[in-house]
Amino acid sequence: MGPLGALSGAVPASRGSGVASVAAVADRAPQSEAARLARTAKQLEGVFVQQLYKAMRDTVPEDGIARGGAGEDTFTSLMDQHIAEQTPGKWHHGLAGAIERVLTGRIEQGRHP
Repeated sequence: MGPLGALSGAVPASRGSGVASVAAVADRAPQSEAARLARTAKQLEGVFVQQLYKAMRDTVPEDGIARGGAGEDTFTSLMDQHIAEQTPGKWHHGLAGAIERVLTGRIEQGRHP
């Protein structure tokens, strides 16, 4: 399993028999790892945005007669999660690209010490 297996929950590629299938797996491995890295960077970006919205919402006073209780808390949490999933797609220069570049560089450094 590559260095991102634990982060992305990826399952190791199955290995076939024969030289041709081993070569095919080897050819796909870097692309597969790059795809896992991109997916993991997007997930991390989504978590960051969700925490950002949660922190912003925590600054809003909750006193008053119109407080919705646990139902409002649940709805607000789900709404923040949905908005956090949609927000990074609207950014021209999101965090996922920067995270991916940094992690790719560190992975390459680890391969060529």
